[in-house]
Amino acid sequence: MRAIAPDAVRGRCSSLLTALLLLFSCALLLADVHRDVLHVFGSMSNALMAGSAAQFLDAFDRNMPDYERIRSNVTGLLEQGQIASSAQAVRDEGDEQHRSVDLDWYLEIHGSDSAAPVVRRRETVHCRLEKLKKHWRIVALDPVSFFAPQNLNSQ
Repeated sequence: MRAIAPDAVRGRCSSLLTALLLLFSCALLLADVHRDVLHVFGSMSNALMAGSAAQFLDAFDRNMPDYERIRSNVTGLLEQGQIASSAQAVRDEGDEQHRSVDLDWYLEIHGSDSAAPVVRRRETVHCRLEKLKKHWRIVALDPVSFFAPQNLNSQ
């Protein structure tokens, strides 16, 4: 059996420890990114339930395509009454600057007229996010029509 010099063992252990710490740091960073991105959608869902279009729209890059359509849709939706909302991420991929997220989003629209039926929507909503000025912002959302007002008279 051949003896290994203590300095060689320390060098290998140090390199292995450095590599493990680097991997652990990367894992923590990605976990933080995932948590921060999920926080965006939780805030959006809470904004819908609170009836706040402005808070909902804070999640979006105002320069994105369809921003005005989303603003108009969600404003009209909130004018119809109370909204119950939940969003569950089913896919979250990307890096520290760009994310692609699919959400299983559920809405219940309770019209202000008590005779109006409760409308339920559930769909996979696809979002692309970018980190802009230290904040995650949605730069693309599909389908935009998911947040459109419901024609409550046609029910």
